[in-house]
Amino acid sequence: MFKKFIIAYDHNASKKIIDRVRETLSIHGIESIAIEDDAKDNDYPLLAIKAYEIYKEQKADGLLLLCGTGVGMNIVANKCKGIRSVLATSEAETYFSRRHEDVNTLVLATGYKDEKYEVKFCGRKMVRMINVFLETEFQGEERHSRRISEIDKIDKTGKA
Repeated sequence: MFKKFIIAYDHNASKKIIDRVRETLSIHGIESIAIEDDAKDNDYPLLAIKAYEIYKEQKADGLLLLCGTGVGMNIVANKCKGIRSVLATSEAETYFSRRHEDVNTLVLATGYKDEKYEVKFCGRKMVRMINVFLETEFQGEERHSRRISEIDKIDKTGKA
């Protein structure tokens, strides 16, 4: 299954989070390369593309992207050729995205707030979702394989 992951994270991810993520991957026997966006303007599109380029160069199996909401990183990841990304908020979403869509990129929110909302991350939940992602294999049934082929065609041609 997975052997090498590229991890990209912005300033919202603490060293403690990244250490836990890398430890979780290591427990599964997965090599990881981590890249941090320490820029104050937090250009997550550039960070996600940098991670994707390293993913291709290193011939990695997966990407793990972490940022405040995760939304922007997920959008960018899904624009990259050959990437099927999920912004997971639960273990069930993580499970079914691997099982049915054979996603190779997991995006997790690390927490965010403004004057209206605040969402805090839960490190234990993150680790559980990473474990589910790594332990779940693509079901490979005809209907799921057919859908992956359709996604791949759209990825290549921009058309269904």
